[in-house]
Amino acid sequence: MLPWLLLVLLLIAFVVAGIYIWKTRLDVANLSHTSLPTYEIPDVILVGGVLVENRGRQPAPNVKITIQFDGESAPMIHHMQVHSAENAVLRSGGERHTFATISARSLRPRGKIVVYWAAAQDVQPQISVTSYQPTQDSFLNKLLPRKNEA
Repeated sequence: MLPWLLLVLLLIAFVVAGIYIWKTRLDVANLSHTSLPTYEIPDVILVGGVLVENRGRQPAPNVKITIQFDGESAPMIHHMQVHSAENAVLRSGGERHTFATISARSLRPRGKIVVYWAAAQDVQPQISVTSYQPTQDSFLNKLLPRKNEA
């Protein structure tokens, strides 16, 4: 009787561990970005870009892409284009700035956002890609007023 009980408990522990690993490691969004090689139009301008992909199994909510040219001689972005089937929008910066912030409400699994820019210098920008899930309102949060609402 005891070996069967231990076997059942061990089997339950493996199932719970498998479900936990699936939900927290495998069945999630996985955002990655790849810098595209710079293309030079001789004596005119340099064109660079970034490819942002969701390589996960779930949609990535509230995606934010930040492109920042740093340094004292940071190049100004002359032209910028965002290509995506995800309704990505340029929120701030862009043309005539040294930075750009692009956002999308959601990026589906295997979805892509491509951002191209043209600048006068061959400087690689700092690129960050984030996604966040807003916190859900619980019953207690709805019941208790916030400080600024009271």
